Amino acid sequence: MFRRRWSGLPAEPKFTPDLKELGYFINEEDEVRYWQDPDFYFKYFSTKNVRYNDCQRFAFNEVVKQIIDSRLEAEGLKKALLPLGVASEDERHVKIRLSEDLSTKSRVVIIFGQSGQDFGILAHRVASGLGGLNKGSMMNMVKALKQQKSSATDDAAPGIILANPGNLWWWPEGKKGLSEFARHQIPGSSLVHWGWHHDPERNTIPENANPTEHVKYIFEKVVPQFVSEKAKIDVIALGDMADEVEQYLDNDDVWAKIGHRLNALVVLGGFYDMREANCQGFKKFVDQRGRAYIMNQDPLDTLIAGPDGGSRAVTGYVGYGCPTYSVGPDAFIMELVLIEAGSAVLKWLQEVAMDKDYVNERVHIFPEEEEDDGKWPGWDKDDDESKEETEELKEKHKEDGDKRDDDEQVAKKVKVRVQRDVQPPSKDEPEGIDEELAKEMSKRERMADGNADSEEEI
Repeated sequence: MFRRRWSGLPAEPKFTPDLKELGYFINEEDEVRYWQDPDFYFKYFSTKNVRYNDCQRFAFNEVVKQIIDSRLEAEGLKKALLPLGVASEDERHVKIRLSEDLSTKSRVVIIFGQSGQDFGILAHRVASGLGGLNKGSMMNMVKALKQQKSSATDDAAPGIILANPGNLWWWPEGKKGLSEFARHQIPGSSLVHWGWHHDPERNTIPENANPTEHVKYIFEKVVPQFVSEKAKIDVIALGDMADEVEQYLDNDDVWAKIGHRLNALVVLGGFYDMREANCQGFKKFVDQRGRAYIMNQDPLDTLIAGPDGGSRAVTGYVGYGCPTYSVGPDAFIMELVLIEAGSAVLKWLQEVAMDKDYVNERVHIFPEEEEDDGKWPGWDKDDDESKEETEELKEKHKEDGDKRDDDEQVAKKVKVRVQRDVQPPSKDEPEGIDEELAKEMSKRERMADGNADSEEEI
């Protein structure tokens, strides 16, 4: 009888998370390229074995994360481990980054990326492909924020908090948090083992078990710990985290504690229906100091809908409770939204920061009506086929005796006759058309019905 031992299963490949050993380098354009052929980016399909390819991608993504993390640290963002008070990095924790002098800032910007992305990454397809590391990560956002002013009376750059809702699955062997996507690619017992069981005792991070808890912990523990009581807070939330943030703030108790500290809110690609919001304070705030961005084919920063909807370019959901703008035609998936719309988002946040009395302008978009020129689509198509059809129709009309009357006066009166068939004549109308014209019209109608005795009758 055949029996296969566990030791007989094919061994899983080992990949070192090192860019050079994996066969890649960073060129002068800050793009990761393939050593064997510098015209190519990351090569996923190394073999026909999916598990083998995933193991390589996991190691590659870990390298990209390390590079981005080191760059964020070089920009002056220190790391903080949550929950606060974690004694060692060997304990279950999730890492965030924040400005070193955060407590001295009069304005602080909190950024919540997607829960499905690694920390500091907006889109791996951009960070490790066309566009480069800085463009595909939070680096460009951080650099741009450091060039802004906190307010009209404070020229210092605002503080930054980078939340980390994407790495909330604790990997005990690796001593780090992973995304739900990456946790299925970590090294296993063999090449044919697939997936990892979730053990709440081993893989859950205390008080940050999911994105909902993470949002609450940032606002209720991190902000009071590191941010001055007098500082105003701007919030940028992307994708599913836009819904998480709005759901958290849409609560009377929460708003009583947090609401007075918020300065502006930007949601990108969310679906939270503000028409059904429970907290009136939060609803009013979104109306006055909120802005939404959605995927749309119109140019970046094109106004799409007002607080009450009235969209001219969107089919479906537009109930964001604030002015809604397009992220541009290049952001065709969610992970590209903040990459493409980041400049517009930061420009608006700076505008709000510089005006303490800022209130959104009142806008309402009415549907555009297409002009009806009364012509059938393709009526003026000038090709051989249409010309042949036209000639055939003319010939047929000639054979049937359907002669065109060139008398403009007759044509005008016939048109009036047709209208009268639809609408009863009024008392103020003329007594009727002349006798000769009526006789001519009667003969034409009978000819069209096939009741005319002969062509001479007409």
